[in-house]
Amino acid sequence: MKYWVVRGALCGAAAALLAMTGASHAEDSLRVAKGASRAYSFMMLDVGLGAGIFKKHNLNIEASSIDGAARLHQAMVADSIDIALGAGTDIAFIAKGSPEKGVGVMANEALNMALVVGANSPIHDMAGLKAKKIGVTSAGSLTDWFARQINFREGWKGDDASNIVALGSADGTTSALIAGNIDALVGSVEGGYALEQQGRAKVLFAFGDFVKPFITHAIYATNNLQAKNPAALKRFLAAWYETIAYAASHKTETVNTVQPILKMPMEWVAKVYDREKPMFPTDGHYDQQALKVVAKSLIDTNQMPADTDPNRLITEQYLP
Repeated sequence: MKYWVVRGALCGAAAALLAMTGASHAEDSLRVAKGASRAYSFMMLDVGLGAGIFKKHNLNIEASSIDGAARLHQAMVADSIDIALGAGTDIAFIAKGSPEKGVGVMANEALNMALVVGANSPIHDMAGLKAKKIGVTSAGSLTDWFARQINFREGWKGDDASNIVALGSADGTTSALIAGNIDALVGSVEGGYALEQQGRAKVLFAFGDFVKPFITHAIYATNNLQAKNPAALKRFLAAWYETIAYAASHKTETVNTVQPILKMPMEWVAKVYDREKPMFPTDGHYDQQALKVVAKSLIDTNQMPADTDPNRLITEQYLP
C-alpha cells in the first residue's frame, strides 16, 4: 500500500516537473515589422530565420514589412506589432509620444543609403539637385531625413531648396523616377544597384560618404512588450546580434537567403553584401556621439523639440 502511495507521489512530482520544464521552453511569439520590404539591412531578419537562430532562442517570429516610418510607428502606437526594425532617426516619433523605446542599434554609418537619378539625368553632383524634386518614402522617414540634409548642408532655402516629395513607398519613388515625375530619389544602395543593372538609373552618391558618425538603423520595442515580456525581448536581441555575427562569417548562405528577396543577380547581391557588411554592429550599443548627431539633425530640421534628451528615448537594458 505504501509502495503505491509513494509511487503515485513520485509520478505526480515528475509530471509537474515536466510541465514546468515544458513551460520554460515554450516559444514566445513576437510580431516584428521591417521598415522597408526591399532593404538589405532589414533582411538580416530573414537570414536569422533561415539559419534557425531565432528558433534556437525559443522565439516564433511573425515577420512583416511596413514601408515608411510613419506607418511603421503607427503600428507600434496601435500595438499591432511588438518590435520595429526602423531608422535611427525614428527616435523623433518617441519624442512626439509614441509608446516605445529604441532598444539597440542595427546599423551605424549609412553605407546603404544613396541618392539615385535617372540613367540619362543631367544631374552629376549634389549641386545639381538645387530646386529639383527628390522623392522619399514618407514624411519623417530616413529617406526624408537624408533629403532634408541635402538642403541643410547646401544652405538652400525657399525657391532654391530641393522639393521633397513623399510618395508612400520605395516602389512609389522608383515608379515616379522612371516616369520622370521626380528628378531623383533617396533610397537603398541595393535598390539603386538594381535600377543601374537594368539601365534605368544610376547611383549618384552614397550618404555614408559624408554623414558620420551616425545611427542609420535601430531596433524599437513597444512599452507594452517591455513591461509584459522583457525576457522575450532580451532573447530577440541576443538572436539578432548572433545573426549579425553569423552573416559576417557566412557570406554564401547570407547571399543565397536574400537573393530571392532582392531579385537581383548573385554578383550584385554579393556586391551589396560587401558594401554594407561593415555597418552592422554585433553588440547594439548606442555610440553617444552618433546619438548626438542624430538628435541635433532632428532638432535642426524641426522634427524634434530643442530640449529633447535623446537618452530618454532609448534603453540598453535588454542588450545581451
